[in-house]
Amino acid sequence: MTDLGERVAILRDEILDVVSGGSEDAPAVAIFDAIVRTLSAGLDTALGLDLTLHDAVARRLAWGDTEQAILDDASLVFTRLARAAQRALRDPDEEMLVLEAAADVVCSTSRILGLAAVGRAGRDRAATLREELAQRRLREALDEQAHNLQRLQAEVAPSDFE
Repeated sequence: MTDLGERVAILRDEILDVVSGGSEDAPAVAIFDAIVRTLSAGLDTALGLDLTLHDAVARRLAWGDTEQAILDDASLVFTRLARAAQRALRDPDEEMLVLEAAADVVCSTSRILGLAAVGRAGRDRAATLREELAQRRLREALDEQAHNLQRLQAEVAPSDFE
């Protein structure tokens, strides 16, 4: 299985569509590397949370990439890898293992994005509730001040004219 991971890693530049500038800044590098790690470790041992992939996705989200852009990158890597595996691998079983590993990584990427979106929605909801509470307190304070001003004006006005 390790040999399969190394053979797929050779296809990196083709799959990532890397120009001469290098591949480290290509958006889908983390997704492709996760597929290679999965193939190198074996599908049974690699299932579960890939912390490197999780960190890479979280970093992209933190830098302002949208969930859709990351999913598009994952889809593009899967599509290109499927074509490259069909062309480069002669054994259908190996091709199937590559596709299974790629599907697992794309699903993991989707799961990470889904959890991030749910977390963000919860934080946004809490922020909205805090803002609404602050606005209500401010309105109450302004109403109380207006009431106090009216009371003070009523008390002071008659005594000024006497």
